[in-house]
Order: sequence, then structure tokens, then C-alpha cells
Amino acid sequence: MRRVRFLAMFVPVTGLILLGLFRHFVIDTSVAAPYRWVVETGILVVLAIIFSLVIVNVFERLQNDLAKLYADAAAGRDRLAAVQTAGVALASDLALDRLLQRVVDLSRSIIGARYAALGVFGEDGETQRFIYSSDRPDQFNGNPPFQRPQGTFLGVPVTYQGQAIGHLYLTDKESGDLFTDSDHEMAVLFAAHAAVAIANARLYSQVQRLAVVEERQRIGMDLHDGTIQQLYAIGLTLESVIDMLNPEDAAARARLDRLADQLNQTIANIRHYVFDLSTDSSSLTVPEALMQISSQLGVADITRMEVESDAWSHLSREQTTALWHIAREILSNASRHGHPDHIVISIGGDASGEVRITFHDDGSGFDTGQTFDESHHGLRNMVLRSREHQGEVEVLSERGSGTTVQVRFRPEENPASEEDAE
Repeated sequence: MRRVRFLAMFVPVTGLILLGLFRHFVIDTSVAAPYRWVVETGILVVLAIIFSLVIVNVFERLQNDLAKLYADAAAGRDRLAAVQTAGVALASDLALDRLLQRVVDLSRSIIGARYAALGVFGEDGETQRFIYSSDRPDQFNGNPPFQRPQGTFLGVPVTYQGQAIGHLYLTDKESGDLFTDSDHEMAVLFAAHAAVAIANARLYSQVQRLAVVEERQRIGMDLHDGTIQQLYAIGLTLESVIDMLNPEDAAARARLDRLADQLNQTIANIRHYVFDLSTDSSSLTVPEALMQISSQLGVADITRMEVESDAWSHLSREQTTALWHIAREILSNASRHGHPDHIVISIGGDASGEVRITFHDDGSGFDTGQTFDESHHGLRNMVLRSREHQGEVEVLSERGSGTTVQVRFRPEENPASEEDAE
């Protein structure tokens, strides 16, 4: 506006001065008196047109500048609103895996980048997980290009209470322009929202685990102090009844002996279950946990572990829990019925994400076609447990040739995360 005021004041005054000088030195001496007013009027019209064009041009430039400023302000307001909305959406999601993916997707959308990634740090400060989002994910086979020239790459830290918990990366603006200071400010603001959401999700997960551990301890104590003690009392009563039988009642004695053996096995199974409840296996790898189970069942000395790949790391929490129960049943059956000299557990997988755990023993084996009574429901339970979580169990065995059990799991989303979020 200062320029407009200056032009509005300076140009007319200057024009009048110049016109006066031109009239005195040129018109009055060169033009006849009857035509002087025509020449002066023509000059004034030309100067007025020139002045009008200059003023109009200045106003047009000012109008364009104001429109651009307004558009930038509106865009900034919209992006701030988008960041606030995204922050609310992130804060409402407590499922950590899903939250991390939403952070990457929303950051790419808000900044207008073609690629975005989030590196999440572990307790040791090293990148523990790397999640990315792209407008064309298939083009790079899961490896988005984050090596970019200066200006087409934007990286900001994700910090919570002064501690870095990750890093957010963005590359290639969709418009083809370079990243601006405004983009950087938006990314920093969004990273702050993301940091709070991630911290909340982690805290919620820790609280959930603590609640589970406390509940497991309570159930374990109830089983140990209540159920097992009652079963012990029943066992003692059963032994006293057996001692009271006449020597001639051999059939009844044999039947009661079998019942006593089944009762003792039930007590042992409950003890193993109590031990599982009191043991936090979440910090163990699958091979370590399987060896722990074999140790609990007393077959660790004859068990060998063969790990072909780390495919087991892709098992969901529910699949891992199902595997513990299945493995316990397989190893328990091998120990109790097969009496093997060697047990081999092989862990592998393939490119599709399928996980295979094979248990092979050189015990007595059994006829897979024979019919068992209702008390033998271990195999049925294994099959049902696996099917509930995208898995299946295959049993191969012959009398005198040992037994091979293969457990397979296909990739499965973690439904517990979905439930936690709700």
C-alpha cells in the first residue's frame, strides 16, 4: 500500500510539473495560440491513460499477492486442521501395530509425499521396526527409495518427553516441488502427535500385559492351593480303597490302579499348566520355549532342535499360544506312549509366510487308523487349536516306526490388537 500511496501522490505532481515545463518551453513557442489547448488536452489524456495503466497494474499485482497469501493461509489452516484431526484419530487407537501403520499413512497424506516411513526405536536405541507407506507399493517390492537428493527428502525425529522413540521419513512430493519450511513444520507437529499416541499405545499394552500376568498368577495359585490339593486327597482316598480290597478282587484292583494312574497324570498335567501360568514366555523365542517345554516334560536330554529359518517370528500371539499347547501334547504323548530314544524338532517356513514345526520321534509309534475312546482327545484338541488360528496338524505314524507330527500355520492378523483397540 505504501507503493500505491507513493505512486498516487508522486506521479500526478511530477506529471503536472513536466507538463508545465513542456508547455512553457515547447508549446508556447512552437504551437499557435488557437491549437495550444488541443495539444495540452491530448498530452493530459495520454498521461492520464498511462497513470491509470500503472495504477491498475500495481493493484493487479497486489491482488495476486493477496490471493496467494490467502491461499497459502487457507492451505496452512487446512493442513493444521488435518494434523489436529489426525492427532485425535491416532489418540483413539491403542492397537500398536495398526497405530504405527496409520502414523505413516497419515503423514504421507498430510504432507503430500509419495513415500513415507517410520523407524521405531527399541530400548537399546536401535531401529526395531520399519513401517512404510507408498502410493505405488508394488513398484519397489517393499523397499521404497529413501535415498533422495536434497530437497526431495524430509526427515523429522519422533520424540516423547525429550526421548527419541523413532524417526519419520518422507520423500518426493506429489506435486513435484521441493519440501518447504511449512512442510517441515507440519511434519514436526504431526510427529509430536504421533509420539504421544505411540507412547499411550505402549503404556496400554504394558498395562494389559501386567493385568494378564496378575490374572495368570491368581489362577495358578487357585489351582495349586485348591484343585491340586483336592485331587491329592482323592488320590489318597483311592489308594486306601485299593488297600481295603480283597486279594481275590484282581479285576477291581486293576481298574482302580488305572484310575489312580490317570489321576496322577491329571495332577502332573495341572502342575505343568500352573508352571506355564507362572512363566512369562513372551521374552522367549519359539525354539527356546519349545526346549523349555521339553525340559518340563523330562525329555530335554533326548530332544534336538533344528532351526532352518526365523519364520516363527511371524506367528501371531494367538498362534504362538496354540503352538505351546500343541507342542506339550505332542511331546507328552511321545514320552508317555512312544518311549523314544530321540526327538527332533525342526522349525522352518517358506516365502509365503507359512511356518512349519515338525516333531519326529523314533518311539514305538501307533496305528493312526485305530479308534480311541473318549478319554483320548489330545489329537482332536491339537487339530481344533490349529484350525482356530489358520493352521493344521498332520500326523504320520506306524507301529514300530516312530511318529512324525507336522504343525503348519499360515499368516494371521493379530485379532487381539483389534480387540484391545476397541
